[in-house]
Amino acid sequence: MPTSEKILPAAIEAMKDGYVCDSCLGRSVAELLSGFSNAERGRVLRTYIAMLLDSGEKLDVDASNFSGMKFRNAKVDAIKPSKCKICKNFFSERVEELAKAIAKRTADYEFKTFLMGTIVSAEMAKAEEEAWHKAGVEFVEPIKNEINREVGKRVEKLTGKNFNLKEPDIVVILDLEQNKVSLQVKSLYIYGRYQKLVRGMPQTRWLCRECMGKGCPRCKGKGKMYETSVQENIEPPLLKAAKAKASKMHGSGREDIDVRCLGWRPFILELMRPMIRKLNLRKLQAQVNKSKKVKVQGLKFASKKDVEDVKSSRHDKTYRAEVVFEKKIDASKLKLVKALAGGNISQRTPRRVAHRRADLVRKRGLKKISVRKLGPKKLEVKLTGEAGIYVKELISGDEGRTSPNIAELLGNKVKSIELDVIKICK
Repeated sequence: MPTSEKILPAAIEAMKDGYVCDSCLGRSVAELLSGFSNAERGRVLRTYIAMLLDSGEKLDVDASNFSGMKFRNAKVDAIKPSKCKICKNFFSERVEELAKAIAKRTADYEFKTFLMGTIVSAEMAKAEEEAWHKAGVEFVEPIKNEINREVGKRVEKLTGKNFNLKEPDIVVILDLEQNKVSLQVKSLYIYGRYQKLVRGMPQTRWLCRECMGKGCPRCKGKGKMYETSVQENIEPPLLKAAKAKASKMHGSGREDIDVRCLGWRPFILELMRPMIRKLNLRKLQAQVNKSKKVKVQGLKFASKKDVEDVKSSRHDKTYRAEVVFEKKIDASKLKLVKALAGGNISQRTPRRVAHRRADLVRKRGLKKISVRKLGPKKLEVKLTGEAGIYVKELISGDEGRTSPNIAELLGNKVKSIELDVIKICK
């Protein structure tokens, strides 16, 4: 069937059994021509069909669709229509009202761009499905698309913000079933590098496994396993300045809780649901650095993609360890330790992390290593290794799971290790 023989029957079918507004009628041919609104398309179709009626054509259409039109020849009892059978007069009665509600709902947020999303009511969805099932869907646009566009245009005028499909600061969800407006606010991402100056502190907030943050006897009502974290030392001034609800910490790896990080570890702090997006990061960096436990540098704005880059990045690292052995150190065997430089270390997943990591054997390159006696039983070890090397196990042997290892080469069991990350190589 030629396209010309589809358009008119579809429009006539849409106008049967009740009134259909210009917007809904025009949506039946929304995929044809550009530069027209659906309401304009609908008026063209309605006018053409009215001309056919006035010329004597016998068409099965509801007369209420021609209210207000003056026919010269045909006698059409065009009573005043009630509500559009598809949208229930949404486009003529509710667009402005909802745009104002959205403008009010977003007034407290600092943003430049937004995107509309609509959940249509069950009644509207059913009416649309029935209408286009009969009339055909070849050139039809879904009603939610038109709602998003028409409400969005009015929100643009009211707020001065720009409609943006790719990376909007705010997504407005218009729920017509629940008759409510909700907002999805894009997170604000802040890149930086941190130093952790104390031991006994995790990188991120560590919720109590027993109560998951609610507070219980195990965590003494605090809801977390440790008093503070790197994240909790960095986030307060940033959360306050952005008026954000919470934060997530994304690090380029992480050091153990009992390990200091004296090198600068890259991270991104994600500020969730920020109300303010313009921040003075230099001033905020100075505020963070009042902490005696954590320092930061190089704060700058980042993106969600940068989070993936930071988390997937793998850097060689330089470590310094002070190791206490059970017996006196045999200085003649230290050359065996130095000979490890430039070789590979075979490491089976350490016992201490076996509960959360696959039990695999990994090979890691040991690029540099130096040793210095600090006492009869105390040794300083400095080494540079590939990302992912388990340094404590390289020293202790982890009951043979790491080979070769320093304890085995010295014939001396390890009593304690104090470890620092002193450089994260770029």
